[in-house]
Amino acid sequence: MRIVFAAGEAQPFIKSGGLADVIGSLPKSLAQKGHECYVILPKYADLKMSDRLEYVTNFYLWVGWRRCYCGVFKAVVDGVTYFFVDNEQYFKRPGLYGYDDDNERFAFYDFAVLECLSRLDIMPDILSLHDWQAAMIAPLYKEKYCYYNFYGGVKVTFTIHNIAYQGKCDPSLLQDLFGLDNYLYYNGNVRNDGCMNMMKAAIVYADAVTTVSPTYANEILTDAYGEGLQSILSMRRHDLYGILNGIDYDLINPATDPDIAFNFDATDVKEKKRENKMALQREVGLPENPDIPLIGIVTRLTWQKGLDLIINQFEELMDRDVQVVVLGAGDAKYEEPLKGFAGYHNEKFSLNLKYDAGLAQRIYASSDIFLMPSLFEPCGLSQMMALRYGSVPIVRETGGLKDSVESFNEYDQTGTGFSFTNYNAHEMMQIIDYALRIYNEHRDMWDGIVQRAMASKLDWDQSSDEYLRVFESLLY
Repeated sequence: MRIVFAAGEAQPFIKSGGLADVIGSLPKSLAQKGHECYVILPKYADLKMSDRLEYVTNFYLWVGWRRCYCGVFKAVVDGVTYFFVDNEQYFKRPGLYGYDDDNERFAFYDFAVLECLSRLDIMPDILSLHDWQAAMIAPLYKEKYCYYNFYGGVKVTFTIHNIAYQGKCDPSLLQDLFGLDNYLYYNGNVRNDGCMNMMKAAIVYADAVTTVSPTYANEILTDAYGEGLQSILSMRRHDLYGILNGIDYDLINPATDPDIAFNFDATDVKEKKRENKMALQREVGLPENPDIPLIGIVTRLTWQKGLDLIINQFEELMDRDVQVVVLGAGDAKYEEPLKGFAGYHNEKFSLNLKYDAGLAQRIYASSDIFLMPSLFEPCGLSQMMALRYGSVPIVRETGGLKDSVESFNEYDQTGTGFSFTNYNAHEMMQIIDYALRIYNEHRDMWDGIVQRAMASKLDWDQSSDEYLRVFESLLY
């Protein structure tokens, strides 16, 4: 099967969030199973390994009335061919997203993806689109390109990684950027809540819609989580599939991770986690104590991630015999109170307002507990990494957190972590207290949780098989 992926980011080249991890891992897993996989990305200024890119070709394309240059570069990593579409006006600038002309930048990208298919002679069986940046490829293909001789027969899938970001814009851009007739707005195909909505367009036009966990697939059908698209998703519910993301076990591996102080596996996790803990305590300025429970938090400091609950109960948490280390950056409304706590509780709390991939790995390897009380979480990868490194997750039962962390049951000795149901600060604190009681008073039970956590199979093998089943259902 030939599969072309279109997305705004991918590891190992560039990353702003979990989308990059998926696009770096899923094609790799499918390629290992014998499928022909391509990924088409923008050629950003901040690309890693840009010296490995090979020039392929260039051509001109139209974005509405704009005649635009498009260069194409290539790299092959882990059996996957990556193409990079180049236009310096749109992509030779810092970062990935957040510019006033993002709609125009990714309109260029959408056309470039479709043009590359014919110009590079890589017409796929499946065109796999991801999030709003690639969403308009679906209507462009179904309304225009599928009628050209070369383009017939492609099946289009669209994956929702976070329904909160939909690509909403002024209706005039439908014609101005994409050259599509306004009737597609007035008939509702691309219209939602009084504006043009790129994600809705993809949901309407895709042959199948996937999202990143089974629970999230059910949640986005409801008013609470659907972000205004629940009605159209309900219409497509028989074509909607929730497939849990995985992590790359080759890269996320405590036995070989070069960023942690002491490598380990399930056989020596108990001893090596203590050594890693003391090394981290020295690094982040906490008193060295291998016996105190260390709670790790690695997150963007935003409303989605449960920071309201953490801040609400932080003084209560500091009354416990624990240490807490936070790594992340984000909104000032969360950074400022955390700075206050760090100044007052510097013997128990280390605040690191930055993104540091190496430090994140050391927190996974060193912490006893990993706290992730998200308001919503389409999939989440941090809790999977924590499980892999024997850091017991405490999560709220939402989205992929519910699907990947099995709640501990002390009566039948099952479970890989702890969870709570409602978005409630006191409920979160109760489950933290329960976890601390097991850690302090029942170390044999705790060690069992750690072993089951590390034995969890959350790589891409099973998830890529589920994607293949969806793809095959469209072809045969």
